Formats: sequence, C-alpha cells, structure tokens
Amino acid sequence: MYKNLKNAWIYFFIHMLVEIVCFAALTTTYDLGVMQAAVIGLLYDVLAFCPQFLFGMLHERYKKLDMGSIGTVLMLLGLIILDYGKYGIRSILGITLIALGNAVIHVCGAVSTVSTGGGKLFPSALFVGGGSFGVIIGQTLGSSGMSKWFLIIPVVLIEVLILVTNKEWLSGEIKYPRYSITDKSVSVAVIVAVAFLVTMTRSYLGYAIPISWKKELWQAFLLFFAMGIGKAAGGWLADRIGALKTALITIIGSVPFLIFGEDIMVVSITGVFLFSMTMSLTFGMLLSVMNDNPGLAFGVTTTALAFGVIPKFFVNFDKIINIIIIVVGSLICAVLMYKTLRKKEEKSDGADAV
Repeated sequence: MYKNLKNAWIYFFIHMLVEIVCFAALTTTYDLGVMQAAVIGLLYDVLAFCPQFLFGMLHERYKKLDMGSIGTVLMLLGLIILDYGKYGIRSILGITLIALGNAVIHVCGAVSTVSTGGGKLFPSALFVGGGSFGVIIGQTLGSSGMSKWFLIIPVVLIEVLILVTNKEWLSGEIKYPRYSITDKSVSVAVIVAVAFLVTMTRSYLGYAIPISWKKELWQAFLLFFAMGIGKAAGGWLADRIGALKTALITIIGSVPFLIFGEDIMVVSITGVFLFSMTMSLTFGMLLSVMNDNPGLAFGVTTTALAFGVIPKFFVNFDKIINIIIIVVGSLICAVLMYKTLRKKEEKSDGADAV
C-alpha cells in the first residue's frame, strides 16, 4: 500500500531529534520560577507553532531553497546563545531561535512526507508521531543536569538526515498528490474553520485529561510513546477504513477512557492512544482544500495547536470542569467531523497524483 516510506521514517527521527533539543533546553527553565518558566514556555509555543504557515508559503515561493538546513542553523545558533538553565536576554533569544528552527524543520517534514507519500495520510502521521518520543526524551535529558553542548550532537544528526532527504523532494518540479477526504459540497472556508477548531480543541483537551498515575519516569515514557504511536496509527487506520470512520471511532471511543482513567494507567493510556489518532485527519482535511500548498495546510494546524495550548498558561480548571470540557469538546468535534468529512470512501481516494 505504501510505495515509499523512507522519507517518512527519516523525518520521524528528525522530528524526534528536534524535540529532544527543544525540550531539553526548555526543561532547564522549569525550576526558575513560575513566571519565568511561563514566559519562556509561552514564547516557545507561539514561535514554534504560529509561524509555520508563513514558512509553508515561503517554501512554495522558493521551492529549491534548503529550508531544513536553515532551520538547523537557527537551532544551532540558539543553542550557542542560550544561557542554559537561566533566565535573561540570552535565554529568551536562544529559545526564540530554537523555536523558529523547529518551525522551519516542521514545515519541511510536512512538505517532504506529502510529496513522497503517494496521497496517503500515514507518511505524514508517522513524521508527526516522532515528536512525542522526542518530548519525553528531551525532558528527561534536560532535568539530568547535562551540558547544553551535548545537544549539538542531535543538531548535527538532524542536518545529516535533512541532507539525505533533500534529494527526494526538494525540487522546483515537485507535484503534490491529491487528497479528497472532505465533503465536496462543503465550502473551503467551512472546511478550514472546522479543521482549525477541531485541532485547537484537541490541543486544549490534551491538557485537560485527568492523570494522577504518572509518578515514575517509565510511566511518563509510556504515556508519550502512546501519544506518538497513536498519531501514526490514526493515519494508518484512515488510509484503510476512511477518515470519517476513524474520526468517529477514535473521538467518541476515547472519551470514557480519558475521563475514567485518572487513577488507572492502562485505561488512561488507551484513551490517550485513541485521542491522539485524530491528529492526521485535520491535516488531511486541509490538504483536501489546499492541495498545492501542504506547508500552508500544515501551518494552519500548528497555529490551531498554539491557540489550544495558550489557555493553559492563564486558566486551571478543577477535575469536574475538565471532564465536562472533555465530553462536550469531543462531542462537538465528532459532530463537526461528521458534517465535513466524506460519507463514502472510494478506492481511488488519495491515491491520485498530478
């Protein structure tokens, strides 16, 4: 079914390495104080997520520009400038450069996996899934007290892997596959709005999930690994049974596991796994109406992720309110997806390229 997954797997590891660097640097700020950590965290989330649509548009304007290497240079400069584990102008500038490098490389991963993915959702979902593995590894390394210079190793590996993949997709002649998972009777504006709202809601709900069992490091690893595997599995399942069925099964199916798994690890992990499977669907929706600019499509989803993350810096609801938000938010997402995704899957869906 998948003719070429090489780029997807390489960008899985690139994404993992990028998040290792980012979260190792971020984790060293967690003990500086609530306000300082919040400023750094909010700055990172905004700059790593929001500019991606701009970088996607830039790629379409200059298709032969090696943006991945530019992202690597930005991350390296950020590391050099960063006043590791401290708060001040150097750390703010360092995190800014690291976040922007992250954003650029994310866009390259999205465009690369779409370009070589044969019109399927799994390659891009696999690429995105690598980030969850990198987050927990980076957090662990950042809290270990290691030197920031150790992080130059993954940055160098990122650049090597980017150069390996460039020859596969970095071309002014690249033609993108066609995606068609949305209802053609629904306007483009509505599709974009729904994809944005669902992604934003999913992002916020991720921080509302009640979890009390995560007390050991291995449990944290298991949780983030479930997220990463779930993201990739969602694209795989959608390619086989269709986006609509995948959306309804995973969104509605995750709710009871999320709200009743607070103290039971296996129940909670199952909910997180199902919940994470929706990630590729909103990207696929946007690709269906932005076929000629996958970087822009991906950037819209990451901007929505940022909008969903930002409230966590300003509000903190109790368990009951969070459960209500999870239930209501999930039902709203399920209804919106039902109204906008195709009701009937065709065998040729997503397989045609221009």
